[in-house]
Amino acid sequence: MSDLGTARADVGVVACNISKRFGRAIAVRDASFALPRIGVCGLLGPNGAGKTTTIRMIAGVLAPDQGELFVAGVAGARDPAALRAQVGYLPESAPLYPELTVREYLEYRAGIASLPRRGRSGEVGHAMDRCDVARFADRLCGLLSKGMQQRVGLAATILGDPKVIILDEPSVGLDPAQTIAFRQLVRELGELKLVLLSSHLLAEVESVCSELMVIAHGRVVAHEPMERFRARGAGQGTVFAETQQSIAELALRSRACASAVETPLLDGWLRTDFRCDGTEDPREAIGRLLAHERIAVRAMGSVDRSLEQVFVALVKDAAASDESARAVVELVGGGST
Repeated sequence: MSDLGTARADVGVVACNISKRFGRAIAVRDASFALPRIGVCGLLGPNGAGKTTTIRMIAGVLAPDQGELFVAGVAGARDPAALRAQVGYLPESAPLYPELTVREYLEYRAGIASLPRRGRSGEVGHAMDRCDVARFADRLCGLLSKGMQQRVGLAATILGDPKVIILDEPSVGLDPAQTIAFRQLVRELGELKLVLLSSHLLAEVESVCSELMVIAHGRVVAHEPMERFRARGAGQGTVFAETQQSIAELALRSRACASAVETPLLDGWLRTDFRCDGTEDPREAIGRLLAHERIAVRAMGSVDRSLEQVFVALVKDAAASDESARAVVELVGGGST
């Protein structure tokens, strides 16, 4: 696979059918993906989906049980130490030592990273400037706010200029102002290298990420540009109409929609929400029905599915697929015994 590693040296991360087990539990199963050399990629998934295991394999903390993993062209199976040198990893809580000053802590981390002594002070100074913590260089880490602690943790993460930055729930515990500033810093880092951002917050992912990877039940169920993920919800939500008379029964009888729910409004009008099976948009059919029946309508439109609804649908589909696969295996196994 050396040719593959060389050919993909300009790609940030390449996973080829990687899997990881813990006893009988499969945390990641047959995952393949390629992440760009530059940009911010969001990693989403419910609890227990395999996100943390995937992150730890990319960071070189865990080795896949099968498959191959490349980070900046380095094959993890052949040189795990070299792979780890390509990655900066910031867990949910920055691993700071409260009794050390910011400068002392970063110098300590630079030593762990085996940065040359001659240029170590310059590296530390650059990281502090990059993350805007230089003014706190002589303050104890334990006296910093949560937002500043996260920035110090990020400064330690970028020491040695790693090609890939992994951030696991970086905004947990930050106030709104700190969150905005931290997200801006993440965007700036994404202009220079690959940032892999794991988060439960879709708003955070949407605000900073150029692409998104969704993991559910140990599998990659979606990996696409952020715009394409947003488009999944367009035209697939609720279509509504506000009319003076009931149209739900008419719409159902004419098969213009699959379901219709009416809600009386305070001024005597009715709002009817329509849905269709699959991805069809019932607006055209509802519009024809209203025109044919000469029913007065004062408003009509659609409410797209939210990103949260799109995400939940993906996870549910993955669960249903797993259940179907297990049923087939049990059926085949039962027939062979």
